[in-house]
Amino acid sequence: MPEKESSITGNLKEEILRKGIHLGTGILMAVLYWFSERNALVFIHLFFLLGVWSLDLLRLKGAIRIPFLRDIEKQKIGAHVFFMLGTFISILVFERRIAIAAILMLTIGDPASGLAQRFKRASADSIGGSQAVLKPAGVILIMFITSCLVGYLFLGSLAITLFGAIGAALADGLRLKVRDVMIDDNLTIPLYAGFFMSLALLW
Repeated sequence: MPEKESSITGNLKEEILRKGIHLGTGILMAVLYWFSERNALVFIHLFFLLGVWSLDLLRLKGAIRIPFLRDIEKQKIGAHVFFMLGTFISILVFERRIAIAAILMLTIGDPASGLAQRFKRASADSIGGSQAVLKPAGVILIMFITSCLVGYLFLGSLAITLFGAIGAALADGLRLKVRDVMIDDNLTIPLYAGFFMSLALLW
């Protein structure tokens, strides 16, 4: 039992470090996008996206090692690649404020729901990486509330924020599967949130 508890504690510490990196990277992207010219940021982001993708391909070939990966990521493309891809597409296709709000919902909301799921299940193999298609209702609610708070503080519009939070919660809670392949929510959260907020702008 002590050995199992030690393993769970170690995995929790690694998950908190993962979420810290996730949080810092996303906030940095949002700040850079707010103060930078869009075309320059797209070019810079594409450069880093290709770099991260290349490093992950090298990892899969056994040439390098990347720390803090979950067990389910070790034989496939890591969540960090989808994070970079999701934020890049958001910057590319959405209006500036919508893109930043979507990135912040991913950056802050996803770690909040992930840690909530980790504490809820309290098992070493459930750290945000469950293969279940539907997450627990409480975890989805935390994602929705966090996204609402983040979106409203940034946008100042309750209506647009609610649309975005619904999109973010759907992407986080109801995982998308394509031919038995689970699509990482680091890709779908900003895209769903940005799409729903873009719809709200049309109304």
